[in-house]
Amino acid sequence: MERLGKVIVGQCGGLPLAIIVLGGLLMTKSTLSKWRTVHQYFNSFLRRGRSSRETGRVHEVLALSYHDLPYQLKPCFLHLGNFPEDCKIPTRKLYPLWAAEGFLSQESHQDEKEPIIDIAEHYLGGLVQRCMVQVQVDEATGKFKSCQLHDLTRELCLVKGKEEIFLKKIPLRYEPEVINSPSSSALATSISVTRRLSIAVDHDFDSLFFSRLRDRKNLQSTLDFLCKELKLVRVLDLERFDFGKELSESVGNLVYLRYLSLRGSQLYTLLSSIGKLKYLQTLDLRVPFLVCLTIPNVIFMLNHLRRLYLPPDHKCPDKLQLDSLGKLEILKNFHTGVSDHKDIPKLTKLLKLAAVSTLEIGNLDKFISCIKMESNHLRDSSFLIICDFQSERQFAVLGQIVGASHLHKLDLIGFINRLPEHCHFAQSFTKLTLRRSKLKEDPMATLEKLPNLYSLILRKDVFEGNETCCSRQGFPRLAILELQGLASLEYWRIGQGAMPNLYCLTIDECINLRMVPDGMKFIATLRELMILNMPEAFKRRVQKVQEEEGEESHKVEHTPLITIIETSSTSFKN
Repeated sequence: MERLGKVIVGQCGGLPLAIIVLGGLLMTKSTLSKWRTVHQYFNSFLRRGRSSRETGRVHEVLALSYHDLPYQLKPCFLHLGNFPEDCKIPTRKLYPLWAAEGFLSQESHQDEKEPIIDIAEHYLGGLVQRCMVQVQVDEATGKFKSCQLHDLTRELCLVKGKEEIFLKKIPLRYEPEVINSPSSSALATSISVTRRLSIAVDHDFDSLFFSRLRDRKNLQSTLDFLCKELKLVRVLDLERFDFGKELSESVGNLVYLRYLSLRGSQLYTLLSSIGKLKYLQTLDLRVPFLVCLTIPNVIFMLNHLRRLYLPPDHKCPDKLQLDSLGKLEILKNFHTGVSDHKDIPKLTKLLKLAAVSTLEIGNLDKFISCIKMESNHLRDSSFLIICDFQSERQFAVLGQIVGASHLHKLDLIGFINRLPEHCHFAQSFTKLTLRRSKLKEDPMATLEKLPNLYSLILRKDVFEGNETCCSRQGFPRLAILELQGLASLEYWRIGQGAMPNLYCLTIDECINLRMVPDGMKFIATLRELMILNMPEAFKRRVQKVQEEEGEESHKVEHTPLITIIETSSTSFKN
């Protein structure tokens, strides 16, 4: 096998991408005979190749790798051509799209009850193993965070997609022409033979989006036309559009729709026609933070819904009923002030939950007890809880919260008498934000012992003491630390060996902090330091002015990016 491998590598002409992709293909073959089969196919592809040039040879290697893909991975690969060049495709968006298109088959897996999101992760892993895509892994979870195509791999993706009539892309500059001529033969052909239609947006889309789309008076008519002509469409991705007050009623006519995203779009009212979308699997309503979306009580009618992303700020004329969504796997921005917390235990397939709670302590206790039941399928939860924890009963509930085995992220707003001992925190705990806690004891003494804590944000009067300490070997996995509005903090000590993986540190409006900790010079991993809204004397000690070093700048000289700015109206002159 080694000898044959060297022959195959030699035929790659020393081209890195060709070697990597072919190596990924050979990794899936366990016997010498299978390697020989790959070699024969490779020679065949080279003989009928388009060119002897380097790029031509790479194309033939990529074509061979595509030819050898398992049947279930080919549509997943071709679908990636729908995204712009050099785009990092987030898996949280990609997996629901694959599910909506019907690419993910539970029948091909031994466990037919395996969640769709796990099947998608497995499929992407197959493409990664064959080096067809490049991926970024989430350090906190170990899961794929995003994927990306190499330029030449994307070219193959588009060529194969065109050959197989898999995807038709219409550049934005042609859209008015297409829409204004609905009877044109070009459009009729596109609709009749193309399985997927993508209206691609120019590269300056992000920077000009809202200003451009507010001027596009035909936006609603465009949507009405598409809803009329493409009645069998499964995916409608309408992110960051400006719809004005409400979305077109015609969307409710797309009864076969599996995926609808309005993320980042400007609208204030969701019409009740959304309740007609009986086969919808993914509904993303995360409009901008400053927009409060009114949602009619019709979502409970979407019995096939698996992923529901509610807006950060939303309201419902009645309680937003969710208890009938028996297939729901992901629920984000659930708010106990809008929906009934008693609905959650009825969502028996729920895997991921992000919730905002304003419950009083009695109902909060019941809510936490329900989601901690052994019969619950939850594997990933995050909570924003607005509540005071002063009495012993309230402290006991806090212990229940931080001990939830599926808890990954927690944001607590309100008074906390004291923190639970570190041994009471779940091992899954990775991200913590505390605000207005008014702790008397140094929180670092407890939090630095959490083995998997990745992000820690302390804001607005979290700690009333004047000294905090990060001990040697403390915070072993912490990568992000933010101290904001700790007005009483004067001294901060960092032991050598503390925070060995710290990447980003923000010090914001800690107006009495006297100096940068000496231990900062030992944190070799620090790549970004942000000093915001701090007194002038503190900033002078850190920054370099006209080639003259600040008296404490040597403590952070190893940090590549240091940002010192004012973001608030308050100015500190001392």
